[in-house]
Amino acid sequence: MSAKKKIHKLAFDFESDFKLIGIASHENDYRLSWAINKFLNIDFVKADDLLIHHPKHKIEAHYSMYTCFDDDNYISYHLISNKSEKGFLLPQMTNIDFILKISEETDSDQLNNLLKSLKKIDIIITAFFIEDLPDKVKNTFAF
Repeated sequence: MSAKKKIHKLAFDFESDFKLIGIASHENDYRLSWAINKFLNIDFVKADDLLIHHPKHKIEAHYSMYTCFDDDNYISYHLISNKSEKGFLLPQMTNIDFILKISEETDSDQLNNLLKSLKKIDIIITAFFIEDLPDKVKNTFAF
């Protein structure tokens, strides 16, 4: 007789780990990161591209990425291009050019103030919170 194998599944709740803001801007990634740095007094630096493997299409796509870590509040920021030469990171949101990922717990006042500040930058057309993404899509941002 063979013993039954127990299978344990680990479930993650990515909802509380990060927030996403969609940004529309006609500027290049380096110009946008520079404007955010200047206006919000933070320090985005160019990071390695975000590499996403799309098994369905059998392609790898590179998305430009800038990072910043706020030492005072222990918050990390990632500014990621939504477009690459191979398509969109969020294909259901082709109206946005960039995604700002805010990692760690931040209160709603901080997030709302950040969103208001982003909207004041003249090269940003609009910015809004991205919510209700399917878990499969959220997993893309679990880095």
